[in-house]
Amino acid sequence: MELLQKTILVAWDFTNVADYTMQHAIRFANTIGNVTVTLLHIVDDKKDIDNAMSQLNVVVEDAQRKYNFKPQSMVVEGNIFTTITEVANKMGCPFVFMGTHGMKGLQKITGSWALKVIEGSNCPFIVVQRPPRDEHFGDIVCTVEYKTEDKQKVGWAVYLNNFFKSKIYLYVQKSSDTNLKRQIYSNLVHMRTVLDKYKIEYIEVEGAGKDDFAEEVIEYANSINANAILVSTYKELDWADYMFGANEQKIIGNQYGISAITVIPNPGKLKGFN
Repeated sequence: MELLQKTILVAWDFTNVADYTMQHAIRFANTIGNVTVTLLHIVDDKKDIDNAMSQLNVVVEDAQRKYNFKPQSMVVEGNIFTTITEVANKMGCPFVFMGTHGMKGLQKITGSWALKVIEGSNCPFIVVQRPPRDEHFGDIVCTVEYKTEDKQKVGWAVYLNNFFKSKIYLYVQKSSDTNLKRQIYSNLVHMRTVLDKYKIEYIEVEGAGKDDFAEEVIEYANSINANAILVSTYKELDWADYMFGANEQKIIGNQYGISAITVIPNPGKLKGFN
């Protein structure tokens, strides 16, 4: 993927978590180069745009003083559940950075707000809860699950490794179902082949086979002090995913604040950055 003259979009809402998100995006941009950062703030009414832009310009100036990096700024009228992805898709952003406060309050019942935003995107979202660490994305946990499209995540693992020399931890879902085992193994073989081709360091970890795969992944990522969890999410989630918690929903809002890199697979493709 060519990033020249592209911009990394940051969902901005004037909170501390949004500031953490901007810090992540600036570090990311400085590492990969040839890319800008744009802070996107959404208002409910057009009459609020000028005031919000004035406030956002103060944030931009402050960022330039603190981080020696000047983001761009954008304020648009819209809805956070659709407008962020609409802007990102229109601009062809390679990544969107967004903050989340985890799974709190009514979100535990109605579903993660972050997941509702992500499901309409054509590009990966990096969802953060805490300030960045010095080691960037050095250790990434990549789930290996049963859906055929899950293979595409390895493309983004390769892409991130180009800049961060990431070590990939393949956390393999354990299942007693014959068909699911076959598909999981097929996905694992594909990921091995790609990682070997690009000479990327990785290790395989077999899941424990507990009822809650997401919790397994989260606990493992925390135990190795991982910088991020790479997970697929899907455009068509139903009410049950929101009510009972899709795996990606739990990973995005994990209790340890580990960043989540979410990829929406494209049907028929094996790599996520073609």
